[in-house]
Amino acid sequence: MRFDGHRYVDCRWCGGRGCLQCENEANKAYQRVFPDGPKPIATFKTDDPADMERMRSIFGADALKKTFGPEGGGMAEIHEKLRGPTSEPTSQATSSKEHYNG
Repeated sequence: MRFDGHRYVDCRWCGGRGCLQCENEANKAYQRVFPDGPKPIATFKTDDPADMERMRSIFGADALKKTFGPEGGGMAEIHEKLRGPTSEPTSQATSSKEHYNG
């Protein structure tokens, strides 16, 4: 929201220099973007072992290292894993080493 606790960059009162209305302006902008408040990107059932294993496969330490490592797909990969298997094949990013024939 570009509000650092003292100044809101898009404040209509001070233009981001800092005033008593900055916090209110930042809150109004947040409510416009997230009218129902923040939502989780995923939920898992703690009493379902399969669901917990799926959570570990997406958000576990090793999974996150791979996802955000040199060959990983970052947040797009996490979103794809959360959507689950689909009937359509998904394109996987390949490294330049796989395409190098020299």
